[in-house]
Amino acid sequence: MIRTAAVLVAAVSLSGCMSMSRSSAVAPLSTDWAANGRVDEVTLTKGELKVTPEFDGIFKSRVKAKLAECAKGARPLRLEANIERLDKANPVLTTVVAGANVLRGDAKLIDISTGKVVADYKVGQTIVGGRFAIVVMGEAEEQLSDAYGEELCKQAFPKPGETPKQNTKK
Repeated sequence: MIRTAAVLVAAVSLSGCMSMSRSSAVAPLSTDWAANGRVDEVTLTKGELKVTPEFDGIFKSRVKAKLAECAKGARPLRLEANIERLDKANPVLTTVVAGANVLRGDAKLIDISTGKVVADYKVGQTIVGGRFAIVVMGEAEEQLSDAYGEELCKQAFPKPGETPKQNTKK
């Protein structure tokens, strides 16, 4: 176990970043919505997080941009995002060993015309980086906002022929 952890830290230190997902569908989007939905609005609620004053704008614009790449249908949805945890890597520790940017939250997709929740997801992303990734790891708010959007794309709006990515961990 200790040997595996040491190898993982060494690999991350030499390679840059490694991403780990803890996302799962609580109530997945139907096939019809996945094929025909698009996200027109993004709302954000968050717990007591240590973020910059610009975080809300960064999150909304980056998540919406990611979703525009995968949700290209005609039926409008609203994403109600809730972020419970957002941890930023310590720059000194990242330079010496490795650090992690962590995001945990929820995503509800709402039919704008009816106000009905059509999907519900847990979104979790951990990005571990080492020495050579210090610049990327330092942009935690941008990195985690992009990761949130990418995770929602994988879960709710998979590419044709793909099945939604499922995580069985709780």
